[in-house]
Amino acid sequence: MKKLLVTMLALTLTASLFAQPKGFKSYTNEKYQFSVLVPESFGGMGESESGDGQTFVSPDGDAHLQAYGGYNAQTLLGTSFDEEFQSKLQELKNRKVNLLDQGTMDDPDGEFDLAYVIKYVEDGLFHALRTIWWDDHFATVAFWCYQDDRAQYEETGCVDGVLYSLVPDDGMRLSEADKVSEWAASDDCFIHVYPDGASAQPNIKNFFHGFATSFQTNLTMAGLNKIGNPDYNDEEIAEWILDNQNNYMTLQLVSNEDYWMEACVFDKENGHKLFVVNYHAPNQRLLCFDYNPDQQTASVDHQTLELLQRMPKAIVRLPRQGTTMDVYYYKDLSKPVGHLTWNGHGFDFTQK
Repeated sequence: MKKLLVTMLALTLTASLFAQPKGFKSYTNEKYQFSVLVPESFGGMGESESGDGQTFVSPDGDAHLQAYGGYNAQTLLGTSFDEEFQSKLQELKNRKVNLLDQGTMDDPDGEFDLAYVIKYVEDGLFHALRTIWWDDHFATVAFWCYQDDRAQYEETGCVDGVLYSLVPDDGMRLSEADKVSEWAASDDCFIHVYPDGASAQPNIKNFFHGFATSFQTNLTMAGLNKIGNPDYNDEEIAEWILDNQNNYMTLQLVSNEDYWMEACVFDKENGHKLFVVNYHAPNQRLLCFDYNPDQQTASVDHQTLELLQRMPKAIVRLPRQGTTMDVYYYKDLSKPVGHLTWNGHGFDFTQK
């Protein structure tokens, strides 16, 4: 049920939930805004004079790791990512190295645009490198050691642990979850909600359509494709529930279990409706919108949002049926610590 658990808006998951792997330390480059994990025993040689990165060396001096960044070739020279990748491969082939592994990929987490990994052996040294591109930046981490020592670094997961930890620095780049929060906090945040008929009440499909067209991402666009054509077969969608009868929906992508959303609708005493969205990409947010039937728009319900934000470190699960949300403490998801029940104009909290 992990994908159904979300934190309140503006509360990110604590560092304890994303603990740094044992045996590693983090290096962050402020100039080019990237971070990477480095084996804890490796000593740093100091930041380069240009500030683009740093080299780290194992205690015995037989293994090295270099992390550096810059502005990508597309920005400087007008060349594409694929041209950059093929150029690097050609350079290695010209040197007649023993290529072991190579390939490119799109990032499923949305943190960067493209990446490539290359592993090879040259002059008795094993090399492994990974480069990522995002916005107008690139960053590369390169690891090398004697071929005889390759097994000890690969079998312990050290090499891949270093390569795949390379990401744009979280503290300097907004995640998709941060972007949805930033959008919800802006003055012009509202969504259009059009019922299926002139006298019909809007359902969860109508609310999701309004949300997805206002906040367009790979996640929301996948859902739009589904509601536009229920028979649409998208291999990227791992789970899709659209329950108009209970006004509940959930959507998850195949590419990454941390990218999903769910939503439900509550009736208000004044004839309005409360549209609640759990958005997770890759951190979790809870958004609340007040729907005005006269205007057929929904804007952020700040009063309800402030009520929910009084519960620090709270995690809730939206109900598919009924009006009660279970509340969990973020360190213990095995049983709820209380319930939030919708009363027509706000939520009442009952502690267990």
